Parts: sequence; C-alpha cells; structure tokens
Amino acid sequence: MTIKHIWFDFSETIARINTEEHDRLKYATYAEVTGEAVDEKLKNEFDEQYKLHNHSISDIFYSLGKPAGWWSQRIATIPPEKLFVLAENDIPEVLQKIRQVVLISIFSNINLGKVLPAVGIDLKWFTHILSSEMIKRPKPALDGFNKIVELSQLKPSEILYVGDNVFKDVMPAKKVGLQSGLLWNESDEADYNFRSFRDILEFVEK
Repeated sequence: MTIKHIWFDFSETIARINTEEHDRLKYATYAEVTGEAVDEKLKNEFDEQYKLHNHSISDIFYSLGKPAGWWSQRIATIPPEKLFVLAENDIPEVLQKIRQVVLISIFSNINLGKVLPAVGIDLKWFTHILSSEMIKRPKPALDGFNKIVELSQLKPSEILYVGDNVFKDVMPAKKVGLQSGLLWNESDEADYNFRSFRDILEFVEK
C-alpha cells in the first residue's frame, strides 16, 4: 500500500455536531462581530457567507478580521460533551486498529485538546494534532494542508486525507498533492469514497 500516513478531519467526520447548540453559538457570534441583532436576516446573511467560504465558519470570521483560531476559541466555551457525539460508536476501536497499520494524525479548524477525550478518543493515538491556531489561515485555505506535508515528512502522494466535505477537505487536499478520501458521501472529486469508518480500516488492511 502506498499510503503511509492518514490525516483525519474531525467535525462531521469523526464526530457529529449538536446542531442546536452549534447554530445558537455561530449566529450569536456573527451578530457580536457584525454589531447586528440575531434575526432571520442575519441568519440568512450568515448562511450565504457560509456558502461563499466553502462551508468554513473559521474562514468567515477570519475574513472579518479575527485570528485563524478565533472560532476555535469560541467553540471551546461550550462543554464538548454537549456539542459533539461520535459519528459511529465504534470509531475509537477502529482508530486503534488503523494506527496499528499506518500512522494517523488529525487536522481540524477547532482545538481538539478537550474535545477528543470527551468522545472517548485518546490524544496519544495521533502522531500530530493540527488546529487552525497553528497556521495562518483556516481550512479551506491550503496553509494547513501544506503543513500536513511538512509534518509528515513524506511525499504528498503517500498521505491520505479523510474528511466529509468536498470543498473544505477533498479539493484543498488534492491541490497540494495528497490522496483524498470522502467519508459518509460520494463524489468523483475524491480518490476514495468511504461509507463507514470501518471501510477505512478495510482499505488499509488490503
């Protein structure tokens, strides 16, 4: 197998977001930054910005003058056990099996220091944990994906990046030469499509 290191996205890839809590925070934060009231007009405005920024909330606030890790800090104000739940219950078990075959790391626009343990995942399983606070611009900008190549010390083609979003994960990964995997969905843009987390394990065990 040519893949020597797998990097994972976190939100909506490893864990689902509590949409009620998440929506409340994102709209309130956007209202705070823009000086507007939270109403339907603001929500529609935010949703349009979300599309324009390729589904990256971090990038919306970055474009409004906030540092790359600012949204991550806001997310951290909500207890992680209230905000995230594993996408599949056996993900911790599957991750441990994957890491016996190939190195694994994680790249997210949010700081995962408290979040991963809250969903039963040990930080020590990952060779690298990269967040937007460590780079200039958040996903889908290429800064983090270039950093993945630098940290891995491998040819880009020997690295697989797995995420749930074509625009925020698959396309920028391919732009820097990484192999790309799309989880939960299917797209011709991705090199590999995975219907479940266990499919990734089966892929690396071939």
